[in-house]
Amino acid sequence: KLRRKTAMGVFKTLGVLAVIGGVLIAVFPPPDVLKGLSSNHDHSPLEVQAIMTGFCLSPVIGMLLNERPEIETTGGDFKFEEDGDIENDDYAQASIYAILYAMYKNTPNLISNYGVKYQFTFNTWGITPVDGEGQPPRESVYAFPEKDPQRHGKQAYASLVTQPPAMEYKKKLGDTPLKIVEIGCGTAAGANVITREVHPTAQYLALDMQQAAINTCNEIHATEDNPGLTCQVVPNGVGNGGNKAPVADSSVDFVVISETHIADIQIGDLEKEIFSEIKRILKPGGLFLWGNAIPTRVWEEADVVLPSMGFELVNSYNHTKGAIVARDEDFDRVEGVIDQLLAPYPIMKAPYFGPRCHKVGERLIANFYRHPGTALYLKMVTGFDSYMHQAWKVSK
Repeated sequence: KLRRKTAMGVFKTLGVLAVIGGVLIAVFPPPDVLKGLSSNHDHSPLEVQAIMTGFCLSPVIGMLLNERPEIETTGGDFKFEEDGDIENDDYAQASIYAILYAMYKNTPNLISNYGVKYQFTFNTWGITPVDGEGQPPRESVYAFPEKDPQRHGKQAYASLVTQPPAMEYKKKLGDTPLKIVEIGCGTAAGANVITREVHPTAQYLALDMQQAAINTCNEIHATEDNPGLTCQVVPNGVGNGGNKAPVADSSVDFVVISETHIADIQIGDLEKEIFSEIKRILKPGGLFLWGNAIPTRVWEEADVVLPSMGFELVNSYNHTKGAIVARDEDFDRVEGVIDQLLAPYPIMKAPYFGPRCHKVGERLIANFYRHPGTALYLKMVTGFDSYMHQAWKVSK
C-alpha cells in the first residue's frame, strides 16, 4: 500500500508539474526546437531543461505523431511514428543542431554497449570495411578497434583524408606540414582524430556555425596537447550571405567536408558559394575531400557542377554498403545513446506528455543517426541515398 501511495504521489506531482509547466509556457513560450533556436548561442543546462519541457508540452508532438495532414515524403512512403521521417520543411538546420549539441554537453558521460565510458562527440554515421564485388578495397577504410564506441565516425574521417590522391599529395610535401580546413566540423571530433592520429603534423582549422559545437571543441579537442588544431565559429556558416572562410587565397592543401547538411537536397546557390570558397582557398592542385550520405541524384549533380567550377574528380569510393553495415553494427550502442540523451529531462516521466514526447525524441534522434528501420537508413538501403568519399583537385 505504501508503495502504491508513493507511486501515485509521484505521478500526481509530475502531473501537477506538467500543468504548471503548461501554464508557464503559455505565458512565456520557449523557442521552437525544430525551427526557433539560434546556432550562435550555447544553451546552458537550465535552458535546455526549459526548452525540452516546452517542446514536450507543445503541439509539435501531436503534429509529428501523424496528427497532421498527409504530406508527400521524399525517397519513400514514410510515416514519422514508424520510421522517424521528417521533411526538410519541418525543421531548420541551425535549430536542430543547436539542441543536439546542447543535449550532448548535458549528458557528458555515456556508457557504451561494451561498458566503455565516453563523451558523445561524433555526430557522424560512419563506415566500416566490407567485402564484395564493386566495393572499395578494405584498406580504403582506416580501421579502429571494435570496442571503440565511436569507431565508425573515426573510420569515416580517417578514411576520407587518406584517399590515394591525398596520400600521394602528402608524400610530395615531404616534411612540410599539411594545411587543412574543415567546413562544418561540428565538435571537431573528426579533426581531433586527424590531428592526433592520422596527420599529426597538420595545421588544421575547423570551422562551424554552431557556437556550442565550437565551445566543445575548444574544451576537449583543441587543447594544449593538440597544438595543430584550431576551432573557430563562423556565424551562420561559410557561404551563407557571402560569408568567407577566414583563410587567405591559395593557402590550403586540403578542404574537408564530412557528413554535413551541405548539398543534402540539391546543389543550390549556397552550395555553389561554398564550392567557390573552397576553390579560392585551395592551393593549385589542392584537394577538396568530400564525404557524405546524400541523395544519389545530388552526387550526379556534383559530377556536372564541380567540373564547371574548375574541379577535377581524382578519386571516388562508394561506401554505401559499408555505411549500412556500420549502422547495423552500431545498433546496440545507439539504442543506449538515445535512452541516455533523453534521461536527464523529468518531463519525459510526466503522465501522458512524457511517453509521447519520449517517442518523438527517440524517433527524431534515431532517424538523425540513420538507425536501422528509420527513413534515412532505408534510403541508403534502396539506393536513394549514397554514401560517397570523393577527392576533387583544383584543375584551373
